[in-house]
Amino acid sequence: MKILISKTTFLDFRNCPKNTWLKLHKPKLLEKCILSEFDKHLLEQGNEVESYARNLFPSGIEIVSTGEDAHKETIRHIASKTQTLFQSTFIVDEFIARNDVLTYDSVNDCWDLYEVKGANSVKEEGSSDRDHITDLAFQASILKRANIAVGKYFIIHLNKEYIRHGDLNLKQLFTIEDETDKVLARLETIEPQMENSIEYLNKKDEPSGTCDCIYKGRENHCATFRYTNSHIPEYSIHDISRIHKTKLELLIERKIYSLDDIPEDFKLSDNQWNQVRAHQTQRPTIDSKKIKEELKSLLFPLYFFDYEAFGLAIPIFDGYSPYKRIPFQFSLHILRDPDGELEHVEYLHEECTDPTEKIATLLKKHIKPGGTIIAWHKSFEIGVNQEIGERLPAFKPFFDQMNNSFYDLKEIFQKQHYVHHKFRGSASLKKVLPAIVSKVGYEDLDIQEGGGAADAWWKMISSVAPPDKAAKIAKNLKIYCGVDTYAMYAIWKHLHKLTQNEI
Repeated sequence: MKILISKTTFLDFRNCPKNTWLKLHKPKLLEKCILSEFDKHLLEQGNEVESYARNLFPSGIEIVSTGEDAHKETIRHIASKTQTLFQSTFIVDEFIARNDVLTYDSVNDCWDLYEVKGANSVKEEGSSDRDHITDLAFQASILKRANIAVGKYFIIHLNKEYIRHGDLNLKQLFTIEDETDKVLARLETIEPQMENSIEYLNKKDEPSGTCDCIYKGRENHCATFRYTNSHIPEYSIHDISRIHKTKLELLIERKIYSLDDIPEDFKLSDNQWNQVRAHQTQRPTIDSKKIKEELKSLLFPLYFFDYEAFGLAIPIFDGYSPYKRIPFQFSLHILRDPDGELEHVEYLHEECTDPTEKIATLLKKHIKPGGTIIAWHKSFEIGVNQEIGERLPAFKPFFDQMNNSFYDLKEIFQKQHYVHHKFRGSASLKKVLPAIVSKVGYEDLDIQEGGGAADAWWKMISSVAPPDKAAKIAKNLKIYCGVDTYAMYAIWKHLHKLTQNEI
């Protein structure tokens, strides 16, 4: 029996054909690839955006059946020229497409297709997200094969300029863009790829060789990369920080996969060679003089600071735009002098209300002018502060002062004043911390990263969790955020001790 190729399957095929074949024919390989709770919530948000967008078409009828039944029902509605269809379904030439919104244009006797996206702009080839134009072009090809006369192709996405005040204004919340010309132009490129996908994905025998991801950096590897490329070490040339595709291809052509085998004359940047040599020698490289220069710029008191925030696609509070961050929690460790006692201030918002003013009031109470605010990847905290200042103009001078007082502790490691083989080329807190401060860590925490924290908070305040579960979530959130700021203190303390004997 031939495989029906859906839009999702085709887009996966374009990214990595072999991974898509394995997903269809050997699904057990992906049993361990479970979506995180946060990823599931992102999918839920996408469904929510589509649900709201349907209100732009009040006469719409949803095709609730699936597969062949949905196709037959769609054809009946097409023949009757039903004004608007949600989830119209077409099966033709071994392809299946479900359309978000299909509307009948009685003036031109044709149909217009609308694709709803949870993004706040149209994504095209070359972006980090999926290409929306190819997405629509796949559907356009199937409608053409089904002899459906289509007039225009539109993308409906969130309007990032919209700010909620009172009830949602759907016409302002969404932007509708006519992408007809781009979609028709893309057909010439993707239709041969669609034909190739039929042949490739219906092969009985597993395709031989490596997958295309061997020429990509680690973060872009497919889910079955380890299975397909078992000859490549778990820590390999793919982990070299910011390695260019051309250099990666040169190493692969020479069958060099291990960092241990990279020849001395191979052209890498100084930072990349520092990473490679740290692995080869298994010894850290520490420039204590430069670290001391960085630390000398810090003014006491030191405020080790971290936000947890959550961006919703559909804003639920006044003053917010799509995906603007809700700062629901902060942790603040305060060190007033090098040998002083560490103080801790924290706040977690536990109600389904806007926490902005409470957060702002508490921060203004505890962070005074004159000290240094230490963050890890400070652009996040600075961005949240800017958004708070926009919502609460009375607090804007305070947050401007805060933003002028930040120091990013991550920079010491980004600048490679401290290089350790266990960092594996990364300057993330969760890589740096266990390598140099072994007594502090995340591995035993119920919440271990920011996405999980955001998802947990949303469950806690949106009545999904019963009271006892909500109380446990609150406790875990406080522990997690507190570890973030204590970890920064512990790293600062380690660096401070390293530099005590430097002149």
